[in-house]
Amino acid sequence: MDPVVEHSMSHNLFLVVLSYMIAAVSAYAAIELARRVNSTNRTAQNMWILAGGATLGLGIWAMHFIAMLAHEGLRPVTYSMPLVFLSVVIAMAGCILGFLIVSRHTTRPTLIGAGLLMGISIASMHYVGMAAIQGVTIAYHTGLALLSLAIAITASLGALWIGFFSKYAKEKIHMELKIFFSLLMGVAIFGMHYVGMLSASFTFLTDTPAAIGIEPSLLAWLVTGITTLLFAIFFLSLTLDRHLRRRELIQATILDSTTDAVVTTTKDGVIQYANTAFYRLFDRTEDQFFQDYHAALSIQQPFYEARRLEMGESTIEVTAYPLQGERMDQILWFLRDVSETIASQRLVEHMAYHDALTDLPNRHKLERILAEHIRIEDPVACLYIDIDRWRFMSDMLGHHGSDQLALQIADRLQHTIHPDDILTRVGSSEFIILLFDKRSTLAKQKAEKCIKAISQPFDIDGTTVELTMSAGISHFPKDTTSADELVQYARLAVHESKRTGKNQIKEFEEESRQQILRTVEIEKALAQALDRSEFSLVYQPKVSLTQNRLEGVEALLRWHHPVLGHVGPDEFIPIAENTGLIHQIGTWVLRESCLAWVRWQKTGVKPFTLSVNVSPLQFAREDFVDTLQATLDATGMDPMFLELEVTESSMLSYEQSTREKLAQLHQFGIMISLDDFGTGYSSFRQLRELPVQVLKIDRSFIVNLFTDRNQEAIVRSMIQLGHNLGMKVLMEGVETSDQLEWLLNEQCDYVQGYYFSRPLREKEVVKHVKSVTTYIEFGKTRA
Repeated sequence: MDPVVEHSMSHNLFLVVLSYMIAAVSAYAAIELARRVNSTNRTAQNMWILAGGATLGLGIWAMHFIAMLAHEGLRPVTYSMPLVFLSVVIAMAGCILGFLIVSRHTTRPTLIGAGLLMGISIASMHYVGMAAIQGVTIAYHTGLALLSLAIAITASLGALWIGFFSKYAKEKIHMELKIFFSLLMGVAIFGMHYVGMLSASFTFLTDTPAAIGIEPSLLAWLVTGITTLLFAIFFLSLTLDRHLRRRELIQATILDSTTDAVVTTTKDGVIQYANTAFYRLFDRTEDQFFQDYHAALSIQQPFYEARRLEMGESTIEVTAYPLQGERMDQILWFLRDVSETIASQRLVEHMAYHDALTDLPNRHKLERILAEHIRIEDPVACLYIDIDRWRFMSDMLGHHGSDQLALQIADRLQHTIHPDDILTRVGSSEFIILLFDKRSTLAKQKAEKCIKAISQPFDIDGTTVELTMSAGISHFPKDTTSADELVQYARLAVHESKRTGKNQIKEFEEESRQQILRTVEIEKALAQALDRSEFSLVYQPKVSLTQNRLEGVEALLRWHHPVLGHVGPDEFIPIAENTGLIHQIGTWVLRESCLAWVRWQKTGVKPFTLSVNVSPLQFAREDFVDTLQATLDATGMDPMFLELEVTESSMLSYEQSTREKLAQLHQFGIMISLDDFGTGYSSFRQLRELPVQVLKIDRSFIVNLFTDRNQEAIVRSMIQLGHNLGMKVLMEGVETSDQLEWLLNEQCDYVQGYYFSRPLREKEVVKHVKSVTTYIEFGKTRA
């Protein structure tokens, strides 16, 4: 062998930088690899450990050989192909095994063991690669060689700690931090190589026999090409994996955020995927869930329309779709718990067909029931019940009190009916009882039972309330074959029963149809009468018998409809009270009559009293006094000349509230007249306690004054009662001189009637006042 020659060495800066970049990129790949291993299942872990470990090992090996090629002095040498290949295998195997060990058990001993294995394999790769150089002999400095081994082990431990044990292994690493770790680990890997190179002394041999090897330039291109390709493939796979993970995350988020349970199964019902909602919906999560839980869920044929299945106390809506093609033969299931939805639907349906207050069937339910019975031609009796004076009671009791009264009425009616009958509430004070088949003949007896039940006193928050009712009856198929007409005819019969008094029962009769229909037409027309200016006022003079002069006038309401003609107050006032229109009408009457009084005073006539009738419903309203005060302020009417005529029944109901209102009116200077006295149920004590100035005796008492001695005694006692109570007494309906003379003898204070004058229009009042000087002269009148 020829003598050896030693050579000094220099470095190619470009290849040095390239080797460091490869080391840093390899470190970056290691970090990405660790994140993939930590966040995937076992199968995916194995794939990433194999691919990533191989790529990392190859990167470190490539860095090593590029760095070796950077030594200018080693350019002439060749490299042994077997040893080069062996060094690659050692590097890749060490990285793969290191990651595999630490991914299975993340404990401190496994970290140390995996770090030692990776570090030794990397160092072994380095020194086996050095041994692949042909034509040289290499001597190593033991200390530096051991230092390079220590650096390799330390770099491996650092990489494994960052990837599997640090907080960065569990949290998202920002790009800047990953680059920092990669550059730092690149320095360690790069430093391990160059420390190893410093430990080596090269002696080149001359005249050595030629050996099969690979040229450095070819090796450089080969290493660079293979490394670049593998890095490209690896990072492309990382990008693709990141895209797939993002898509899977979005899909998983969507599936987990939906309230529907989404499951994929095999055709045999074995679960392959289930979202969070599925586990919230069911407490069983076995793979054979679909096969064992419910027979309908293991069906082989998918169904695209939702099916509802009863599962214990829950109702589940299930839809199934096939997933076929692309080597798939599965079923996609959508399951939804619709128990609450069904309960809500039932609640909404119940609310739609039942009265909110009493929970009785309402008008819509009534229509459905009638339609069904008429369809099968089952005889039906429709008993229509309307509580009398409901609006008055409602205003007096307020919302809470009227609700309590309605509940008690419903309860009493419910206790009167047979289990086969149906009680419905179709209005605030209106109820309908349906009787079917043979029981339809018992409608009148049922109405009598209802009257008896309603007639018993009610206790509303300590207040005793007495009620009456009106009843109307219609029959299918006797009266009609239409459900709408059946209810309408019963209602028409109620209108007719109200005309005949309280607690009356009226069956629908064809003969009374026209009269009933007129009542309905009046009700419809009344709603528009004010807007169409169909009302007018006339004024009935009141004469003072003691002063022999005009005391005042009473405002009387008249209504003339273009089609119905003249409609009397006795006909339309009860309807106005039932519909609630009496409040608008009463306010109009008060305002218009006050304005008329103001116009009369502007003509220079001496002021006289204006009497205005007030409905019990008006007087019962809480805002009655405020409304009256606003009217007086707006019209300029002097309250000292205003007299309100209130019926006996409204004055004597709810005494406390009545006294408070009367006290306020008295402060205004307004006089109170008790209208229709003798037709109510007042007691001496009640009359004495109420601040009433005038008793107005109803005209019905003077009709038979001279033909019935009892009637004469009654009127005389009424006059005396009024005087004893310190009140003035007015007699209505005086039409003859004999009646006038008798009243004079009995010292009646005021009279009014056709004997003196018919009701006058506004313009006629002034003429009447100016033209009449004396009303009574020797028992006669003159104008």
